[in-house]
Amino acid sequence: MRKFLAIFILAITVLAGCGKSAPASSDVAGSTLDTAKVDPNIIEKAPKGCPQKTTLQAKSLEAGEVVFTTTNSWYTYHSADWGTLYFVNYEGFDPLNPFAHDYSSKDVTVYFDLKAKDKSALKPGIWNYRNLSENNDLSWINISTKKLSGGVFDDKAKVELTYIGKDYVCGKVTSKDASSSLNGEFISKFSK
Repeated sequence: MRKFLAIFILAITVLAGCGKSAPASSDVAGSTLDTAKVDPNIIEKAPKGCPQKTTLQAKSLEAGEVVFTTTNSWYTYHSADWGTLYFVNYEGFDPLNPFAHDYSSKDVTVYFDLKAKDKSALKPGIWNYRNLSENNDLSWINISTKKLSGGVFDDKAKVELTYIGKDYVCGKVTSKDASSSLNGEFISKFSK
């Protein structure tokens, strides 16, 4: 009986040791490597003028409330004076083929164009919604779901670009009408 009990205790001890995580790996110099997980929605070394993550939130009757992530925030370059910002809440978005996605009932896409009427290159600044007297053209903001593609109609809506580079495009959006809104900061990956 004592032999059986000793073997049983030894087996439990061995099995308990198997459940422990392995110690952190060491590199050649002997220092411990950081094995902590990196959050793909946080850009640790974001360019000056950019937030570290996208906090843009859309609200509408059809979409509900959606907070977009950095990994699903895109800027598609069309020409120096024109680009489209896309924010999606699903995986697999292709910025080169943005309308190829088959929507499920919970999928939401927000998108809008930013243009310079004089054909000059886009630069940091403010785009006021449908302001015909300004060079910066923001003529629509769209929130799309499986059932509806609708705009945010706010005459005071604006997009402020704080950074434009070949890596990211950053800024913030403020807009609200009677049934929908889009507000928050973004850091969007550049796609050409």
